[in-house]
Amino acid sequence: MNAVRLASLSVFAVALGAAPCAAQSTLAWSRLHDAAAGQADYGRACAADEQDNLLVVAKSYNPTFGVPPMPPTADIELVKWSPAGVKLWSVRRDVFGNDDTPLDVLCAPGGDVYVCGYGWNGNSVQIVLLKYDANGAFQWQRSHQGPGTLSAFGRGVALDGAGNVLLCGHESSLASGSNALVQCYSPAGVLLWSTGFDGGANGDDSCYALSVLPSGEILGCGQFTGVSGGANVGVVRLSSSGQVLAQRNDDGGGALSDGAAVLCRIDAQRFAVAGWRTGASSGEDWLVAVHDVQTLAPLWTRTFGGTSNAGERARGVHADARGALWVMGPATNVGSGIDTHVRRYDFVGNVLSFDGWNGAAGLDDPPFKLLAGSAGQLYVAGYSQLGASPTSTYAMSVLSYDETGARNWAATYTTPGASDARIFEAALTPQGALVAGGYSSDGAVGGFDVLGMRVDLAASPQAYCTAKVNTLGCTPTFSFAGQSSAAATSGFTTFVRNLRNQKSGLYFYSLLGAAAAPFQGGWYCVQTPVRRAPLGNTGGTLIAFDDCTGVLALDWNAFAHGLSGAAPAPELLTPGTSIWCQAWSRDPGASFQTNLSAGLSFRVLP
Repeated sequence: MNAVRLASLSVFAVALGAAPCAAQSTLAWSRLHDAAAGQADYGRACAADEQDNLLVVAKSYNPTFGVPPMPPTADIELVKWSPAGVKLWSVRRDVFGNDDTPLDVLCAPGGDVYVCGYGWNGNSVQIVLLKYDANGAFQWQRSHQGPGTLSAFGRGVALDGAGNVLLCGHESSLASGSNALVQCYSPAGVLLWSTGFDGGANGDDSCYALSVLPSGEILGCGQFTGVSGGANVGVVRLSSSGQVLAQRNDDGGGALSDGAAVLCRIDAQRFAVAGWRTGASSGEDWLVAVHDVQTLAPLWTRTFGGTSNAGERARGVHADARGALWVMGPATNVGSGIDTHVRRYDFVGNVLSFDGWNGAAGLDDPPFKLLAGSAGQLYVAGYSQLGASPTSTYAMSVLSYDETGARNWAATYTTPGASDARIFEAALTPQGALVAGGYSSDGAVGGFDVLGMRVDLAASPQAYCTAKVNTLGCTPTFSFAGQSSAAATSGFTTFVRNLRNQKSGLYFYSLLGAAAAPFQGGWYCVQTPVRRAPLGNTGGTLIAFDDCTGVLALDWNAFAHGLSGAAPAPELLTPGTSIWCQAWSRDPGASFQTNLSAGLSFRVLP
């Protein structure tokens, strides 16, 4: 309990220092795209490719005619922007001549793009899977419907280790309601296998998300109907060829609606799901559960809800390398509307930290995406309501948390010339920027356009380059806590973990930039000339044991003020200075008997 209290106080203290915190991110650009039809266009999902480009897929409506006008139909619109915000291309697909809805987009290595969703063919709803190349050229279209002319819905896509496309959703069945469905297509569009399965009670079942294990087996989560008649948290494990190896549904009680929307792998034995559980008096609350990979048995389950007893579903889950399970979602509270909440649990279910963010205006601030940064931080992206109805305006929101769960900064970004910027999906690019997709009002005909945004995170700590694997098979990892500050004499510590225990080591750093040159069996990740921080010890398990529990830590604020020995560069006390650093440590038996971490860049804040 003390750990939770201390963490929450730390978050509050950081929030008070909002002015210097905001300098860790800047809006690189925001762009609107109005499809050729000139009607409403709603961005639904986005992805970043290997070249740092942003792709946003949207539901784009067509004009209607007649008196009275016919109901509008919609097509699938896909837009690609360069890292500089130049629109490279847009393509439109009318799948069946009726209404089409995209729900997910995926960029494969090499630049190919896959879009999944569903469309109405005049008789039933069918799964739709589209493929485009990196230049937007249409490659192929695949569709799937249930037995006869029954409906089928595609919800999400993933890639397996062989580059095949996995699709999840559900299909209707005359005998057993809607069955959960997982399909696998080759890059050429060949259906390799299709597995539909009942949740166990001949009710309505669906699969919402997939995760591929190193073994090639596939984990899925969603909603499976139980014998009590309610929708339950459903989990399934499939072989790489689509055979159902194990499945399970867990009822929260009362034949009410429960489900799992997202999942993540913790280790070879455990995985976590997050979603919702419905209570008779509390409505929908967050649910997070850890399951055994082989048996799918739940090891522990936790719920959380706001004070308004409104619908609350966890939307993100991530297991970090330090033993914390992060969960993110909205919580509705009396007097503040929808707030962004982030909670951390250890791997046995104890709360490590929690944070609630109510935005600058104290109105609705729903989050939609949880993203793991390269230096151990977690980002949360969503949007924030800036004004009350009927003149409501909305801005994209980004929050950053360090490895302790403390919120380092929160920022909002509006769309120039538009009344709102509502993003519903986000991703981190290979170069460390945050990109997002959604929609914004442009005030013209149609009202809403596809929105793409890019946030520059270069001032935040960013890991880069490649670490050297040590002789025990461990790869050093970077993380941090706190914020760099020219004024503070402590409070920004970087950590390099997974080092050999009880060995000497030190940080070296450059003011000139990054590098990637072969050095001592690894990589030299900073430009010369370099400076050194004081020699330290990795600590960890007692010397009689040989493992990777060593950690090399340095408080850069203290070091910059001359409180840690050595001779710090004067520039470490100048706001705006960029630092590139790397850790060296002893590794007996390795080439040159040394180990080298990856690089870490950060900027000195006021």
